[in-house]
Amino acid sequence: MWQVPSNPVNETERLAVLEACRMMDSPGDERFDRLTWLAQHLYEADVAFLSFIDEHRQWMKSLSAPLVGTQIDRKLSVCQHIISTGKPLMSPDLKTDPRFDGHPVVPKIPLRFYAGVPLIAAPDLAIGSLCVMRREAAAEDEAFDFSPLEALAAIAVDAVALAQRNEELAAESRIDALTGLANRRGFDDALLRAAGICNRSGEPLSALLIDIDRFKTINDQLGHLAGDMVLRRVGEALSSVKLRQGDMVARFGGEEFVMLLPGSGLAGAMEVAARVRTRLIEAGIPRPESGMVTVSIGVAAQPGDAIDGLELIARADAALYAAKRAGRDRVVGDGMEAAPN
Repeated sequence: MWQVPSNPVNETERLAVLEACRMMDSPGDERFDRLTWLAQHLYEADVAFLSFIDEHRQWMKSLSAPLVGTQIDRKLSVCQHIISTGKPLMSPDLKTDPRFDGHPVVPKIPLRFYAGVPLIAAPDLAIGSLCVMRREAAAEDEAFDFSPLEALAAIAVDAVALAQRNEELAAESRIDALTGLANRRGFDDALLRAAGICNRSGEPLSALLIDIDRFKTINDQLGHLAGDMVLRRVGEALSSVKLRQGDMVARFGGEEFVMLLPGSGLAGAMEVAARVRTRLIEAGIPRPESGMVTVSIGVAAQPGDAIDGLELIARADAALYAAKRAGRDRVVGDGMEAAPN
């Protein structure tokens, strides 16, 4: 009689590794398609698939033929047995196999034979499966050699590890080495994603452009090492401002920083800008020549059905210059008059 398999004892670690791999809902990849093609032909199967299984569902990264769905509730997945045990599984006939008697999905699929192996990520964590299925059942005494399928699964795990490393390298390329914040490239990627998400969801998108006042004086009088110290301290202060999940702060270039606030309109963004100024005052970053470091901030927002990332930044930039013309050390919102400091 079929029962929902229990989670493996290392479920927490397994999910953490799967999350780090960033494979769930990722774009198609020819490397995995080649592996499922090979598996289908090696085993003369009607379909082969490579899947990843998170806390709630099984998602097919690659399907050699459209004979099974692209995702399924984990509790209803045959492959959940593989995740539970971390071992290969073969059923000559799912429809007569007593282990799957009463399974809610097995009677509905046009496939009977099943064999699968786990995708094992170090250390001994089953993050997914590579499986083959046939329309026809196999004889009860038919021998099945898991070795080729396990070799293909190992290649798949190597491909996952390589993709993960490439993702780590790409992430490193989006980090500003001096401040540890996202750099311009990282910000541009985030802006593109946020604009798309907010346009679909109808939520507004806001941006703050933050410029260190009279920064050139620091570099000119005391040199770039003093300027770098100020940039690092300002970056630390900005990263300590309490933001919501999905918000981000980046070094925009030179002495300019930027904050991106998905879901915030102009009023909310102005409140964040006020917190930024307060945090910098609390940080008390000394100017090497005299006084304390201050910033000018330009704020802009767009409604969720009309977001243009480049225009948003241009409007925040115009507001920033308005703040500078009004005397610096202040916040100006798009379309607003610069208030006295």
